[in-house]
Amino acid sequence: MLLIVPTMHASDYAPDSACASCHAAKFASYQGVGMAQSMRRPRADVLIEDFRNAKFFHAPSQSYFEMVWTDGKLLFRRFQLDGGGQHINEIEQRVDWIVGSGHRSRVYFYRVPSGEMYQLPIAWYTQEKKWGMAPGYDRADNDGITRQVRRECLFCHNAYPAEVKEGSDTHWKAQIFPAELPEGTGCQRCHGPGARHVEVASRGGSVEVVRAAIVNPVRLTPALRDSVCFQCHLLPSVSMIGVRRFERGDYSFRPGQLLSDYILHVDIDEPTRPRDQRFEINHHAYRLRQSLCYIKGGITCINCHDPHQPLAKDPRLARVTTICLGCHARHEPKAQDVAADDCVRCHMPRRRTQDVVRVVMTDHRIQRRPPPGDLLAPIAEHDPDIRSVAFLDRDAAPAGALGDAYRAVTLLRAMPRNTDAAEQLSKNLGATTSPVPRFDLIAAQLQQRQFQSTLETLAALDHTMPSDTLLRDWRGIAEVGLGKTDDGLGDMRAAAAAAPDQPEYQFNLATVLHRSGRDEEALPLLTRSVTLRPNFVAAWIMRAETLAALKRPSDAINDLQRALAIDPRQTKAYLLLARLLTESGKQSEAQRWLRHGARVAAKPGEIEAVLR
Repeated sequence: MLLIVPTMHASDYAPDSACASCHAAKFASYQGVGMAQSMRRPRADVLIEDFRNAKFFHAPSQSYFEMVWTDGKLLFRRFQLDGGGQHINEIEQRVDWIVGSGHRSRVYFYRVPSGEMYQLPIAWYTQEKKWGMAPGYDRADNDGITRQVRRECLFCHNAYPAEVKEGSDTHWKAQIFPAELPEGTGCQRCHGPGARHVEVASRGGSVEVVRAAIVNPVRLTPALRDSVCFQCHLLPSVSMIGVRRFERGDYSFRPGQLLSDYILHVDIDEPTRPRDQRFEINHHAYRLRQSLCYIKGGITCINCHDPHQPLAKDPRLARVTTICLGCHARHEPKAQDVAADDCVRCHMPRRRTQDVVRVVMTDHRIQRRPPPGDLLAPIAEHDPDIRSVAFLDRDAAPAGALGDAYRAVTLLRAMPRNTDAAEQLSKNLGATTSPVPRFDLIAAQLQQRQFQSTLETLAALDHTMPSDTLLRDWRGIAEVGLGKTDDGLGDMRAAAAAAPDQPEYQFNLATVLHRSGRDEEALPLLTRSVTLRPNFVAAWIMRAETLAALKRPSDAINDLQRALAIDPRQTKAYLLLARLLTESGKQSEAQRWLRHGARVAAKPGEIEAVLR
C-alpha cells in the first residue's frame, strides 16, 4: 500500500534556524556541508570564482563568454565576432541563483517574469579553478540560455519552497518557482517537517514525545534510512531519469518513507559502457549498491560520512580504514598494517566522471582491484546510445501492464517522438486511472503529429478534467492540425484567457492568428509572451514576422536581432533579418548578418544559397 502524502504546508515546517536553539553544534557545522551550500543567492560572501579570468572562447559555438561581479550583481555575458571583428549577437543576463556547493563545480540560473527558471551555459570548475561550458553544453548546438529548470532538478539542490499549492507539483503542472526560495538543503529534508518537534520541545515535552515528533534516520530500518540519502544521491543515469509514482508530487517525499514508493529509478544499457563501467557525478549510491560491502556487509553512507560535518572535518571519514578493518581484519590479518587512507585510495579510487567530464570524484563502488587504465585521463562529452531501460529495483517496481506503462512514460519524457513507447503506453493505460500518464501520451501524440489520436485520448479525459487549461490548449493544437481552425481557436482562446501568465498559451494562440492573417490580434499576445519569457526565441521571431506584415520593419529588425542574441543558430531569423535590411536599403548590413549566419547558423547551406 503506497503512502500518499498530502500537500505540504508551510505550517508543518520550522525555520531551520530554530534547530540551532537545541542543536547548536550540529547546526553550525552543517553550514559548511555541501548540501547546505547547494543553492545560493549571489553575494560577495559566497563567491569562490575567479573573476579576473572570467572570459573564455568556445570554439564549437564560436562564442565568447564572460562572468562579471559588479555593484553587488553577478552578470553573464555572451557575444560573437563578425567577419570584421565586431561584436554581434551580444547578450547580458543577471544571475539569480548559484547552484552547486562549489566543492567541484557550480552552475548558474536566472528567473523570468513568468516564474520559470533557466540555466546559463557556463560553469565554474573548482578543481581546475577555471571557467568552462556547463555539462552538456560543450557542442555547437547547445541549449544556450534556454534550458529550462524543472522541479525534479531543484528537488535535490534545495529545500522545498515555503508553500506549495495543492496539486501544483504534479508532473504536468507549469514549472513555476516563487521569487523567494530557501538557500541550500536544510535540516528538514533529512529529518522531515520540524514544526511539531520544535513546538513540543519548546513546551518541555518528554524525551519520548519530542523524539517521536521528528525523524532521526539513524533509528530507521536500513531501507528507510538509505532512502533518506538516496532521495538525492541515487541517480542511475542522468540521460534517462525514472519517473515519480503517478500519485506523487515532486515535493511529496518525506524521510521515513521508502524511496521506491516515491520514484521508480531506471537503469540503462549502453553497448560501449556496461553498467559496471558507467560512472557519473551522482553515482555515489548507484556505485555503492554494486559493492559486496553494501550487499553482504551492510556498509552504507553514514558508516563513513557524518552528514552534519564538512568532508575535511568529518571524523568518520578520517577513520574510514577502521571501518574497513571491522570486517577485513578478522579475515585478512595483513590488513591491519595499512596506512590510514590506503583502503580508499586503492579500492575506491578517484576517477573522472563521464557526464561532467571536468570533474574528478571518488568511485563509491568498493572493488577488489581498481578499473584498468588511467582513471583521470580527459574524456569528451558523450551522447549515450541507450539500447534498453529497466527498473533499478525490480522487486519494488510494479509488474505487468502498470510496469509497462511506467517504462513507456520514462522513455517518452526523454524521447517524446518514440512511436514504440507511445504505442506501448496507449496499450497499457487501462492499468491505472491516474491522469498523469494520459498527459504524457497526449504530449507524445502531439509531438508525433498524431492529431486524431490526440483528440481521442483527450476525449477520454474530458469527463474527469473538463476545465484543465493545458488539455484545452492541447485540444486546440490538435484541432488546428486537423484543419478545424475555428474550433482550435476557440479552445486556445479559452486557455490563454484562463492562464494569462503562461507564455506558451499566448504564443500558441498567436501562432494560429498570425498564420490566419490576423496580425493585429496576434501582436499583443506575442508581446505578452516575450514579456513573460524574455528568452522565448520562437515568439521573438514570430513577433518580427507579425510586425513585418504590419509594415513595421524597424521594430521587426529589432526583434530578430534580439532573437539571434538569445540563440545565434536561428537560420530563419538571419534570412528574414537580411531581407528586411535589404528592403530598408541597408544592403551591407544585410550581407554582414548573412555572412555571420553562414558561419554559425544551424542550417548554413540555406544562408549560403542566399549569399550566392
